Amino acid sequence: MNAVAAGPLRPRPPTDLRTLALAYGAGVAAPFLLPVLPGLGACLALALPAVLPWRGRVLWSAVALGVLLTCWHGQRALDQRLPPQRHGQTLWVEGIVASLPERAVQQQDGPTWRFRFDTRQAGLPPRLRVSWYRSDTEVVAGQCWRLQLRLRTPRGSFNPGGFDYEAWLLRERIGATASVRDAERCGGSGGYRLLRWRRDIVAAIGAVLGERPAASLLAALSVGDTSAMTDLDWQRFRVTGTTHLIAISGFNLAIVTGFAFFLMRWSWSLFPWLCLRVPAQRAGLYGSGVVAIVYALLAGFEPPVTRALIMLLVLILAATRDRLQQPSRALLYAFALIVTLDPFAVLSPGLWLSFGAVAAILYVSLGRHRRAPAWRLAIHVQLFLSLVLVPMTMGFFAGFAWLAPVANLIAVPVFGVLTPMLMSSLLLYGLWEPLGRVCLRASGWLLDGVHAALAWAADTVPSAWWPASPQPAALALGAIGAVLLFAPRGLPLRPLALVGLAALVVPRTPSVTGLEVTALDVGQGTAVVVRTPHHALLFDAGPAFDEGFDAGRSVVVPYLLAQDIRRIDALVLSHGDNDHAGGVDAVRGLLAVDRVIGPADGEPCVDGLSWQWDGVAFRFLHPDDGAWSPNNRSCVLHIDGDFDVLLPGDIERGAEARLLRAHRAALSADLLLSPHHGSGTSSTAAFIDAVSPQVVVHPAGWRSRYGHPRGDVVGRYAEVGVRQHVTGVEGAVRIVRDPDGTLRVEGWRNRAARWWNASDEP
Repeated sequence: MNAVAAGPLRPRPPTDLRTLALAYGAGVAAPFLLPVLPGLGACLALALPAVLPWRGRVLWSAVALGVLLTCWHGQRALDQRLPPQRHGQTLWVEGIVASLPERAVQQQDGPTWRFRFDTRQAGLPPRLRVSWYRSDTEVVAGQCWRLQLRLRTPRGSFNPGGFDYEAWLLRERIGATASVRDAERCGGSGGYRLLRWRRDIVAAIGAVLGERPAASLLAALSVGDTSAMTDLDWQRFRVTGTTHLIAISGFNLAIVTGFAFFLMRWSWSLFPWLCLRVPAQRAGLYGSGVVAIVYALLAGFEPPVTRALIMLLVLILAATRDRLQQPSRALLYAFALIVTLDPFAVLSPGLWLSFGAVAAILYVSLGRHRRAPAWRLAIHVQLFLSLVLVPMTMGFFAGFAWLAPVANLIAVPVFGVLTPMLMSSLLLYGLWEPLGRVCLRASGWLLDGVHAALAWAADTVPSAWWPASPQPAALALGAIGAVLLFAPRGLPLRPLALVGLAALVVPRTPSVTGLEVTALDVGQGTAVVVRTPHHALLFDAGPAFDEGFDAGRSVVVPYLLAQDIRRIDALVLSHGDNDHAGGVDAVRGLLAVDRVIGPADGEPCVDGLSWQWDGVAFRFLHPDDGAWSPNNRSCVLHIDGDFDVLLPGDIERGAEARLLRAHRAALSADLLLSPHHGSGTSSTAAFIDAVSPQVVVHPAGWRSRYGHPRGDVVGRYAEVGVRQHVTGVEGAVRIVRDPDGTLRVEGWRNRAARWWNASDEP
């Protein structure tokens, strides 16, 4: 009776595929949060619940599958890396230049070339990142070379908020970096036809347009070759918020595909008999998909282009099946497919920016607002896109371009017209060269105008880039605020949008209660941040090289912003050598600096100059009025706070002897930055005895080519029981005094490294 009343059991509804895609994506992303890649035993244990009969088995299976996929790819990538034991090995390697080479022009000597080098030589990673310094030899994509290479295991500077170079090498599947010592050509290139095709297009552009800004822009927009772009170009694109328009990305692919769709649909509709077989709308979708694939081929199927292509093809497929009423389904399917083909894509900011942009466009344009004219909708979409991507931009790049919404309102339509025009000009050049030349020159004239306009905007508008690095919670609140601001009218929570957006600009409560010193990992160089509860001092700013690395921009500023420091109370330059002062221009260009002490245009540092912040005393002990060599003239700063600190720059024996004569009693310090990076010219026994440090930090690169810190110097410190740390080994080294009086030293590599990061072993 009760069974009849209850009726038959209803079957459990199937799990929504969108939920499965989310669970699978979460599984792919989860291992990237771990310090160690799970082994086989852990993966089998994770997969075990998927075979047991329980309600969440399907979702768990999706998560487990994603984890297993990432672990498999991750272990393969780690196995292909050059082991640390072979770091510095020099040998002859034969291979192919497998990318369009990047050419960096030096101020002197010859240019520097950088390129991917594919080799099948046993015992070596299949893909290398090669640098050829000061070489007048023309390096061409697709060439076969025998190169004598000095190999280096994947390793980069490691700092809070800084760029993770090792993660970038992992994404690119690069197993080692190398520099060229000698070279000779070898016969044949074997394959790489697509690469040689792209190379020929770049050469044709150069032959028609020469070395003009238009040539570099056209190469970037047509085949994704940005090697001719200068650092100044990228800086201008960044501060105007137009970087996404330059290299081939989702925007360019969407523009070309959209143009192809309307052209194909219009031309197809001219023939009624064709429309009877295939509707014009569907023919346009099919044709635009083919054009998208060809355009991605031109760009070499680089990861950003491939991701955009997959997303676009999934949306096209959904449109052909009339499934765009649920765009979230198509987006999640595209995401699942992308991370299946390339799990390392989750480490790329481009993946999240691309999906964020597409989701924002769909949110605004697909039925959430009342109908409006196309021009008004386009403006609405652009403004929302600029606002909703601000939290992501701040999270990934430690700032945003407040000029971007205005610049993009003009630049997006301009590039929307220019990009199909440029591609048509290149097509004409291939079909009929005389007419193609005329069109390319006309396109070049327009591109020169665009470049000049962007340069004017970037150089004229003051402080167009607003540096900031809010906490993840503030970024989430900002994103929610942007969505609420553009929510449909009448939503009760809409007024809370301003609260969410305000979280992006509210300064954080200072986390420093006493004295804190952080020696940043800038490779072979020095950059030290000294903080008190309400002040910040930067002692040196690391190196900057013509080849591209600038410690000020890549390490120092991101670290300071990650600590919510947007103003430096004092910038001290110990002396003018590049490894100490190279990054200064970037720091002063991106952050406010109240006081500069040191060489060049700063206030001179002299023995006796002193001040106090928050109960912490700062005093210079050197130099005096004597005639010193550049190293011995380094500013020597003593800090007296919760613990005493001595920052001596690059002084050598002569300056150490002078300090012993003039300030022996004042030299005592708990923390010492080793003079001259631990060079054999410094750290005499008498100087070490006078300072009597508990901790010494050597600001030197990992396995420095200069041999810093020298073995005999390390031995002298070890003899008196000093704890020693090397920034290039441990990453950024932070020193604070604990409440119990202990001097605590934290290496960032030991604290925050993930499984793809090198260990903190010498």
